[in-house]
Amino acid sequence: MSASAYSLATLFPSRGFSCSGDLIRGGLGCGARVHYYCKACLSLVYTQVEGADDRINLRTSVLDDAALFSPFVELMTDEKVPWAQVPAVHSFDRFPASIDEFKALLDEYSKR
Repeated sequence: MSASAYSLATLFPSRGFSCSGDLIRGGLGCGARVHYYCKACLSLVYTQVEGADDRINLRTSVLDDAALFSPFVELMTDEKVPWAQVPAVHSFDRFPASIDEFKALLDEYSKR
């Protein structure tokens, strides 16, 4: 997904989200995730997770001012290289253990 040590995504409500330009669906072998790529350059733009229709995971790098969004949660740290460090408030080897834990993270972040 990235040629870097990590890939940044920012969660946004899907309500009101729009994207200009031509997109293509990809990542069809990823189970419950559908990835949308720029048709012109094939860069990953955003991901939609099955069962989470109320939000999208937008690649932070496509934002005009990505510096506005410092990392709050880092996931899949069991696969990260030892020298890759981000100032995330929460860290998980894989993903939060339950939907309730995930919702608590969303609630905490919304109060920032």
